[in-house]
Amino acid sequence: MTKRFPLYSLFAVLLAVAVVGCNSDSDNIVTEGDFGNCSVSSFNLTRNDKVLNRLDSVYFSIDLVNAVIFNADSLPKGTKIDKLVLKIGTSSASGCDLTFRKLGTTRDTTVNYLSSPNDSINFSDGPVKLLVTSYDGLSKREYTVKVNVHQVQPDTLFWDNAAKRTLPGPYADPEKQKTVEFQGKAYCMTVSGQSASLSVCRNLFDGDWDIADVTLPANADVNSFTSSSDAFYILDSDGNLYKSEDGMTWISTGARIDHIYGGYNGVILGARKDFDGWTHVTYPASEELAVPAGCPIGGTSQLFVYRSEWSAEPLAMFVGGRDASGMVVGSAWGYDGNRWGKISTRDIDERENITMFPYFTPRVDTNSWRITERSALIAMGGRYESTEGVVVSKNVYVSYDQGITWDEVSSYLQLPEYIPAFCGAQALVFNSEMSVDGETAQSSWLPSSGSHLPVWANPEPLVLSRVSKPENSWECPYIYMFGGEDASGRLHNSVWRGVIRRFSFRPLY
Repeated sequence: MTKRFPLYSLFAVLLAVAVVGCNSDSDNIVTEGDFGNCSVSSFNLTRNDKVLNRLDSVYFSIDLVNAVIFNADSLPKGTKIDKLVLKIGTSSASGCDLTFRKLGTTRDTTVNYLSSPNDSINFSDGPVKLLVTSYDGLSKREYTVKVNVHQVQPDTLFWDNAAKRTLPGPYADPEKQKTVEFQGKAYCMTVSGQSASLSVCRNLFDGDWDIADVTLPANADVNSFTSSSDAFYILDSDGNLYKSEDGMTWISTGARIDHIYGGYNGVILGARKDFDGWTHVTYPASEELAVPAGCPIGGTSQLFVYRSEWSAEPLAMFVGGRDASGMVVGSAWGYDGNRWGKISTRDIDERENITMFPYFTPRVDTNSWRITERSALIAMGGRYESTEGVVVSKNVYVSYDQGITWDEVSSYLQLPEYIPAFCGAQALVFNSEMSVDGETAQSSWLPSSGSHLPVWANPEPLVLSRVSKPENSWECPYIYMFGGEDASGRLHNSVWRGVIRRFSFRPLY
């Protein structure tokens, strides 16, 4: 199942059953099965800011069914886990022994936690065994304790080289292409010579395309191929605007537009060159206004439409382009349903034919080690002119305030070396449903009996722990980047798939 992004939160709340977290919360309860007096009721790492800020806030889960204790959200890459001090809560246990590989040796050693609670434990050589003995000494249970550390940077924007595909359609070497989203599907128009094809796909992760030949208007400009909420549009070389309900059959609208910004609900926004200058226009026609100085009239990015609490109408915006004087700019401009205005106070570098798309970036609260999402606009690629001629870029920029301020991203969001510089690519973001089918440890969790610990088994003072249930499926937002051109104007026959790694992990909260 594939849905248009964004649909709902990327990080689902993990609720009840069988896995008990260790962090203290006054509004949570402890639930576990019948494990006698050998249960572990809480598990924390002792604070050590030299290892990690607020190390004691890292969330651990206690799987009482399978006797496994682990942090489902791994610690940051590079975290040292060879000398960790623990804080363990048990049900009136008479014995609590930790067995682990002694640091720098091949020998195992055992520490009595009850008599030496401040001894450091080495987790760098694999899981630690925790043996809990009941208060009467008649029963024992062994737990496997894992402290997981990310092996990769989880917040990296990862473009899977193995997932690269050629553009859909019947042509081995297409000359032009344009891809748009329309009513939850991707529509990719490709052209080779005098022939054109339209490929349609709902599930981009599976890449199952329906392909059909299409007859375009004479001298159609494929780069102008655009969708609104209810139709497709395209221009010919003279600026005549054509409309289609299905992308296959085209009729003339009688309108003329020289540059299409994009669809705004059921309206097309554009600019037209008249004898006395450039004019902002719409189709269907509405009030026409002169294009403000500095506002691009060509080479703009994809149009992003969103709602704001400060406006009753949706807002539309783009970034970059070429203005009426021929200057390439890096500013962002917005439309509020009536007029256009410059919205950026800190621009990107001067670029035209930028690729822009809405996305989320994760934000880690280093006080609680909880992950939240942060809305972002990401812009990448583009073309500009230098003393050496036309140059295409692969720089990446981000805005966290809907296009007002832009910054070049840190290295973890930059494009990899194996993606060539480009301009004029289109990026669509679609959610794909992910599942943990085939996983072993976590997918085998079972519901508990729901019974509470007996009163006499509660530790004093009572440490209440979160009860959580693993998410078996969630929606992951994948970015699909279509085409793009090099500095000579040659089309890249490629579709790249990218994602911030963390979004492909099982959500925790």
